Amino acid sequence: MIAHAGPPDTTALRAALRRWTGECIRAPHLRFRHPWLAPMPLSAAAARVLAGAAAPGQRASASGDGFSSGDYSLGLFHHDASEASIALLDDPEFRDAAAGSLLCLLDCADPDGRVHRAELPHKAREAEPSKPVIAQYALRCTRVLGAEWAERHRVYPRVVAFQRWQERNLAGLHGLFLTWSSLQSGFDTDVLSAGFPDRTIEGPDTNAFLVLEYEALAELARLLGYPGEVDGWLESATTLRKRIEDLLWSEALGHYVALRWEHGVGAPEAEIVGTRDVDGVVRPFVSWTGLLPLYAGIPSPDRARRMVDVLLRPEGFWGPSGVRTCPADDLYFQQSPRVLLFDFKKDRRGPVSNWSGPVWVLSSAYLAEGLARYGYSAEARELAVRTARLLASDLARTGALHECWNDAGDGLWPRSGTFVSWNVLGPWLLDRHL
Repeated sequence: MIAHAGPPDTTALRAALRRWTGECIRAPHLRFRHPWLAPMPLSAAAARVLAGAAAPGQRASASGDGFSSGDYSLGLFHHDASEASIALLDDPEFRDAAAGSLLCLLDCADPDGRVHRAELPHKAREAEPSKPVIAQYALRCTRVLGAEWAERHRVYPRVVAFQRWQERNLAGLHGLFLTWSSLQSGFDTDVLSAGFPDRTIEGPDTNAFLVLEYEALAELARLLGYPGEVDGWLESATTLRKRIEDLLWSEALGHYVALRWEHGVGAPEAEIVGTRDVDGVVRPFVSWTGLLPLYAGIPSPDRARRMVDVLLRPEGFWGPSGVRTCPADDLYFQQSPRVLLFDFKKDRRGPVSNWSGPVWVLSSAYLAEGLARYGYSAEARELAVRTARLLASDLARTGALHECWNDAGDGLWPRSGTFVSWNVLGPWLLDRHL
């Protein structure tokens, strides 16, 4: 039974988010031909870069993009812009920048269709592709701005090009899709993908999002006058749904796992991503991403009930401030602000975001939607209340907002500035589920 608390007063939170979101909007600049959204208000260092000016005694090119120190104000991120648009597209003040961010991402795509996960005004920050959210993002924009807008900006063919790129480059040997990397997934230290070589993990998050991408492409095709393509996209969604159910579901755990293909192995159970105990038995790694198929509506009602039971364990995922990204009673649970990982592309270690225990608004938002999708409206409401209370309390205590928190509600990162991005989903969730 869920204990219901009254919703917090979010008046100050809403006002602050509105002001800060306005400060996240950037004007067209260099490669970016449309207004766009950064995840946080402009820092002094980023402002100097955008103005082409260096700090005293420093070359502008040496100032760096600031991401490793928590200054994201110079970047356009696939995931931040896409999921923030869920709340922002309905607001006339922010609509152009929310949709403009999509257009900037599409404008900067490679000739073969690959959309990058992070762009800077003057270059792609890296070759990592976007995670599978672009078709869903395009569908949201099209529903608000209309078919004429989508046709004028050639949205559909460019989104299709990215989907075809994913089909060519992310095909796994189980018939599922591969995660390019944990960095590309957006969940940097997720135990299901972090530390593995690129394109070796078929995870529940990537495949759940790709089901939603296929369904979004079908709806875009219907809205934009490509009726002959609707059934093909829906067939791809249905096929992928079945493979997720057949191959990634763990009856023992009550949620989904990840696979890593190995030569000569005859059963998928032996390829589950996990660790072997002293008896040689594979113990699957447990992550909140194993619950993400709820968001995509993939499990049957019976399986969804099992997953909700797992989600609602207070000693596991269900924390006082929202969904923990790793269960509190798991061996690998920890709520440090950042984690050091070796990046073989850069040939050095560096700090990355921690998704192995901290609470994030994004994970709580996805799972609140998943709960509601299966009729668990009281639980979705409680999660929305906890999320809004977390943000309102952080603002009251610190005068800022963070991107992740511990169970006590202490903001973990960034150390300075305020993180906006998908935090705009906090009040949106409250309005939606109350």
